[in-house]
Order: sequence, then structure tokens, then C-alpha cells
Amino acid sequence: METTEKIYKGVPLSGIRTPEIIDAIIEKRNSMKTNEIAELLGFDSFRPVNAICRLLNKENGVTTTKAPKKPRIIVKDPKNVFKNYYGSGKEKARQLIADSIKATKRQSSNILTLPAEKWEMEKNILKQKPGYKFTAVERVKETYQIMIKNMVNNQILFDSVIATANKSIGEITVNDGEDTYSSAILDYCGFIDTFYDEIDDMMKRNLVKKGGYIAITLSENDRVIGHPNHINSQTNQYIRNCYAHDEVTGAKVTNDLVNILVHTNTGYEIVQRFPYKDTKVKMQLFIIKRIDD
Repeated sequence: METTEKIYKGVPLSGIRTPEIIDAIIEKRNSMKTNEIAELLGFDSFRPVNAICRLLNKENGVTTTKAPKKPRIIVKDPKNVFKNYYGSGKEKARQLIADSIKATKRQSSNILTLPAEKWEMEKNILKQKPGYKFTAVERVKETYQIMIKNMVNNQILFDSVIATANKSIGEITVNDGEDTYSSAILDYCGFIDTFYDEIDDMMKRNLVKKGGYIAITLSENDRVIGHPNHINSQTNQYIRNCYAHDEVTGAKVTNDLVNILVHTNTGYEIVQRFPYKDTKVKMQLFIIKRIDD
């Protein structure tokens, strides 16, 4: 029995060859080099872009069908990842972050961000004050694929993204130098123990320019306190050293550890704290400014 493989504008659809990626390449290939397009779309190499361009040139936009290769799932539904995008507390936190970003210059901006699937924070900023540019990072492959799809389907977003990467913040910044980013929006929504070293490294190396902001969203880590599987975490080490005989909460320890980060890395100050409840989870937003001279 014969089946057919879908062809879109002369390009067989499989793997990363989605209609959204093909349209993005068509739009940008006359104004950008293939390596620049590859970086924008988060590819590790320019070769996939070259291959698509050759097929587009050969077929000149004609759609045909041919015998299939092994079928692939282009985008999977991500599991165990951030899904809660809305709520009054979340909306207020986003606005506080947007207000901070809007206080910075748009010219030569490069905001390191974790947009997840929907880009809610970034769209909110661009709606209120267009012109900012972003480097977008997502470590979960399936979430990253949906993130890219939503980006190429939104022209304003597409034009505002400098680069994307299917990596963690630590991986993407490992070789970055001082003043690489104008600000950073680190909407982790997880426990500080997971991200403490990552945040500390960013501040120690001054990756955000003076006058820029680092916005960090964390959940209060009550579940980590005293847990045998997390006994060597930053939280429990801190409690043993400083609160051996006192009752402590996730909120207090999270606040204290962020205070330590700011205190031990000179040239920073916390300009905004906002605790809120995200459905059933208690969250905390910290907005940290790298101080101007």
C-alpha cells in the first residue's frame, strides 16, 4: 500500500521541516545569511537552512507529493513543564517586570528570557513599548518546538527575537562576556536550589549591563526543607548553618538566599519584591537592578 508524504512549497515535511520554519526561511533568506537564520531559529548548524533553501530554489514554490520516508512526529506535547500562564498574581508580576524593562533603552537591547510556549511576558512588553529585542531560551525540547512555532506565527515576535536556544540559561551563557544582555527575565517558577548557582554566576560575571534588571520568579520551597533527598541543597545547608534551632519557612529561606546573592555580588540591589499565589503554589518575584555608577 502506498502513502504520500506532504510537501510544502517544494520541501518535504519531516523533523524540523515544518511549514512555520519553511515560511520563516522564505521571509528572511533575502535579508539574512543562512547562518544568521539558523541562529535565529535555534539550529546548531546552518546546514538544515541550506538544504531547505536548495529545495525551495529547485521547486520554485511548487507543491508535490512523493513516496514517504519513515513518518515522524513534528511536535510532541511537553510533559511536566510550566503550564500556568494566567491569574491575577501572575498578571501583576508580569506588569512589574514590564515596568522595569520599559525603564531601560530599546536601542541595542538584548533581553535574555524564558518565554515558555506562549511568550506572554514578551508580548506584553512589546505591546506596551515596541522595539525591544530578545534572546529566548528553553531547555525542554518539546516546549522549545512549540515556542518556535508560536514565534514564527507572530510577526512582531519574530522580528523581535535575536536568537533562540534549546538549552538552559547556564548552558547558553557559559561563554558570554560582561554586558552581553541589557536585562534578563528568569521566570523559573521553581525552587531557588535548582537555580542558585546559575543566578550567582550571571551576577558574578556581570552579564547584564549597568542599569539593566534581572527579574527572577521562584516558588517557595517548603517541600525541600528537611527533605532527605535534598539534604545538601542550598536551602538545607543554609538552615543548618543559620537556623539550627529556629522554625523556618520556604518564603523566609528563599528571601534570605536571594539577599545573600545580592549582598555577595557587589553592584546590585533588590528594587522590587512581590509575593503572590499562583493557583495553589506560593510564588515570589524579585527584581534586581545592576546599579549605575
